[in-house]
Amino acid sequence: MTSTLASAPAKIILFGEHFVVYNQPIILASINKRMKIECKIEEDKNNTVNIETNHFGKKTFPLSIIESNNHSIVNDFFYPIIYILRKILRYYSEPYGITIKIHSEIPYGVGLGSSAALSVAGVAAISGLNNIVKEKNEILNIAIETERIIHKNSSGADCVVSTYGGLLYYQRTTSINMRSLNLNNELSFIIINTGLKHSTGQLVSIVKRFRENNLPEFHHLSNDVSRICERAVNALEEGNYLHIGKLMNENQTILERIGVSTTEINNIINSSLQYGAIGSKLTGAGGGGCVLSLIHHQDKEYFLANMKKRGYECFPVMIENQGLKVNIKSRNF
Repeated sequence: MTSTLASAPAKIILFGEHFVVYNQPIILASINKRMKIECKIEEDKNNTVNIETNHFGKKTFPLSIIESNNHSIVNDFFYPIIYILRKILRYYSEPYGITIKIHSEIPYGVGLGSSAALSVAGVAAISGLNNIVKEKNEILNIAIETERIIHKNSSGADCVVSTYGGLLYYQRTTSINMRSLNLNNELSFIIINTGLKHSTGQLVSIVKRFRENNLPEFHHLSNDVSRICERAVNALEEGNYLHIGKLMNENQTILERIGVSTTEINNIINSSLQYGAIGSKLTGAGGGGCVLSLIHHQDKEYFLANMKKRGYECFPVMIENQGLKVNIKSRNF
């Protein structure tokens, strides 16, 4: 019996969301919330794929689904796992059953990269069933392919940071331009969940329409985002809290202009600034999802207490330097 365990982190976007699709830079980081996937090949469960999750219950599929090209479950949460199984285990010839357990610490559908973490950890864990640890770049390529089933216009940035971890500057051009950034001081972030799920695809379409209808302004805003990212690199590496916060606020103004912020997001940001945030912006696609606020360490408890009094779901996060973790032949579940 072969068993594997893989985990991949969630992410926050500090600067540049949406414009990354149009080849502008983005700065994002992995955080200390993880997607954990355990896989086991079992002879006593022949001909079935059993998937258990802590958020979406359980599902059993016939093993033949791995050999099928039927994409009828494309909108199902479980489909990315089925897609990965097809890619990696389609030609596994012995009779067997598969048990896959998914435990996510990441809120789903709120812009923290849950689908990317699922794809990255899923590729790594399922590859391990063949007693192979793939190189991270191989895992990344299959994960991006999988992620694009869910988000067709994905830039790949979420999968990159979930695979490699840390604080990254990323730009999608003809080749991937990626570099790690070194923090001078540890940053203290609070995530505030609006509680509203969003459709990344719909928000990407909103930005696309804005671009088509306001092309000169969009080019101007793109250049502004690029400049914000370049200045943010220096501010992050110098540990300049005030400058980082100022740039976050500038980025939020641009996101409001292109139509991906909402009244609820704006209200949360205003409350965040009132209770001591240095900078505050939506993180991810917008239209709901989460707000990211930068806080001085000494103000964290005051901020959390007051935001929770207002009924907001808040939790502190830290940038985590380690990305994908893999363990083949882990202990039984």
